[in-house]
Amino acid sequence: MKRSIIFLLLSVFAAPLPAQEAWPLERCIQYALAHNLDIREKQVEVAVRQTELTQQRLRWLPTLAVQLGEDLNWGRSVDMQELVIIHNALTHATGASVGASLPLFEGLSRHHERLAAKKAVEVASLEAADLRSALETDVTRAYLELMLAKQIHAYSRESHATIVQQRERTARLVEAGSQPKSALNEMEAQVAAEKAALVSAECRVRTATLSLTRLMNLPGDTPFSAGEHFGPDTVAVRVALLTDAQADAWLQRDPRLRSAEARIAQRQYEERAAKGRFFPTLSASASYGSFYSSTNDTPFRNQLEENRNPSVSLRLQIPLFDSWQAATQLKKSRLALDMARLSAEKMQTQVLEEMRSAGIEAENCLQRYLSSEETLQAMQSLLEITEAKYNLGAATALDYLVARNNRLKAVSDYLQAKWQYLFQLRLLERYRP
Repeated sequence: MKRSIIFLLLSVFAAPLPAQEAWPLERCIQYALAHNLDIREKQVEVAVRQTELTQQRLRWLPTLAVQLGEDLNWGRSVDMQELVIIHNALTHATGASVGASLPLFEGLSRHHERLAAKKAVEVASLEAADLRSALETDVTRAYLELMLAKQIHAYSRESHATIVQQRERTARLVEAGSQPKSALNEMEAQVAAEKAALVSAECRVRTATLSLTRLMNLPGDTPFSAGEHFGPDTVAVRVALLTDAQADAWLQRDPRLRSAEARIAQRQYEERAAKGRFFPTLSASASYGSFYSSTNDTPFRNQLEENRNPSVSLRLQIPLFDSWQAATQLKKSRLALDMARLSAEKMQTQVLEEMRSAGIEAENCLQRYLSSEETLQAMQSLLEITEAKYNLGAATALDYLVARNNRLKAVSDYLQAKWQYLFQLRLLERYRP
């Protein structure tokens, strides 16, 4: 029995753990959109604007109120039924009424306020869409930074392993007399340098991972591992620039420009609502009530029947002077409208500049990528030739280390140019339909 238990425990602990699932880019983006605090805050703002719009719509309904009252009087009072004065007697009166009022005309202020509230909902929704688009771009950039850091780390680990092997080979050459003892010292220094580079690459991976998970609002105890690939690694020989039709189509659907246009419409409605305060207002009201007084001997129900008081009224109010409040509000709304127009013009210029820069930067990244690829091939060939000469004693350790460091720099430039180009391609595809 003891042997069976021991064998079972060993089997459990010896079983390979399931591999952690790597997160592709799309999964990271979807998680960020669902959990990012800025996105959630903007969603609450949209809900607030929708509530304000509902409130504006409900203002068109009439108001209805019921009023109940009980009055006690110990001193001098008036009998409302007999219209006589009562001295030093305790009296009580009960009254009840129901009334309704409805604004008929207010210079269309409420109408334009409702339209402004509707545009405010549209502005908030478009701002939320722009925030989601910006978050997608930030997550993509952080994801690619992590991919670059992981590739540099993998190459640093491989490079460190090869330099350790070369140090052992150099030690044998020194013992054989093919290389001077200083060559081994130089190799030892190179091993230490590449060990430091490997540690720096590991730190870069952790930093890039932290930046990505922070954008995603991922809890710190959640297992996370990014994928090893980002789309196809093949690189086109040229960049397909945006056409005029594609640029115009993007200008029509860019959430920032649409938000700016909706903001202009909102300010226009607010200006019209401010103008409506200069017009007369017309309202209608109706009420029905009755009362009971203890000074009258008539029964309670009979008094309520006799003292019925229905009424209907129309009120016209003409504004004459309000301490220039309406004029000041109109001026403020006009200034807000001018500011909204300037912001929209500025935003359009910014979007056009971003589209032009995206195409130019993609072309520049392609050229840097192709150039770095050629440089890497040349440095790799030079390193192979120098290494062969060094192993045969025809080259010094310094020659080998110079060629090796040049190859290390060429690899770093190549990887950075590659991932930057892939990011620019994805950014450029954002503007295409």
